[in-house]
Amino acid sequence: MRKYNIALLAFLFLIAFSCEDKEVASDFNTLTQGSYLTLTKVNNTNIDYSALNTSTVSIQVGGKGSPIDKVNIYVATEPTLDKTHWKAVKSIPFTEGVNLDVKATEIATALGIPPTALEPGHQYTLYNEVVTKDGRTFSSINTDADFEGQAGYNMALHWTATVICPYTASTVAGTYTVVTDAWQDWVPGDHVQVTAGPGANQVNLSQVWPNPAFGNIVSPLIINVTPATGVVSIPSGIVFGDYGTYKASTLSGSNGYVFSCTGTIDINVHIDAGPFGDQGLVHLVLKK
Repeated sequence: MRKYNIALLAFLFLIAFSCEDKEVASDFNTLTQGSYLTLTKVNNTNIDYSALNTSTVSIQVGGKGSPIDKVNIYVATEPTLDKTHWKAVKSIPFTEGVNLDVKATEIATALGIPPTALEPGHQYTLYNEVVTKDGRTFSSINTDADFEGQAGYNMALHWTATVICPYTASTVAGTYTVVTDAWQDWVPGDHVQVTAGPGANQVNLSQVWPNPAFGNIVSPLIINVTPATGVVSIPSGIVFGDYGTYKASTLSGSNGYVFSCTGTIDINVHIDAGPFGDQGLVHLVLKK
């Protein structure tokens, strides 16, 4: 594709089928020119759970192809090209450089849930459906995925809104209930202690893993939290537990969230168990 000249690429890209025509055209002359949106700026794609009534996600877009009348915005709880799972959010009249602003409350209304039911850590997929001035519609459903996925076209037919919860160090310490411990040091319903620090944006889980009934601390299991989002990173190489026959340590790729607003620690820790090898991502969920 990249070896084609620019004019030919542009012409080929603008070939699309309208929603009304579900048949695959075999005759080159039956193809119709369509439209698509281009991303010009990402304004914000995070929903602040601590400010749901005012939080807004937004991207700025331009247009290519046939003249565009408006953009219909839909939301889905998971990525899907089955439009029956899309929920209508709103329509925005199109002008070049328009901001597609979507409030958290509008997403919740479209999904038929209260704003507080938007899940921290979850990504909601927003689909932009282009409506041309002659009434045709174009979206991810009837745009070739091979074209949409190419970075050079900079398409903005779908995007994501991630619910985040800013980290508050002053509220993280305390007693938590174990919801999930795939490492099996604890069972659901057990109570564990979590402390803040030692750094400003760090959480100490040394009283969680290892369970002192099974092992001893070698180095404290310290996780790092991005204050604005609650996103967690865990350094590799922390030998957090001596279990007698082996020592458990962290590997790269660990991830997760600390949500101060809901009192939840939800992390996946990549663990090496010495002679027993790589244990993969081990899920730990604690609820305050």
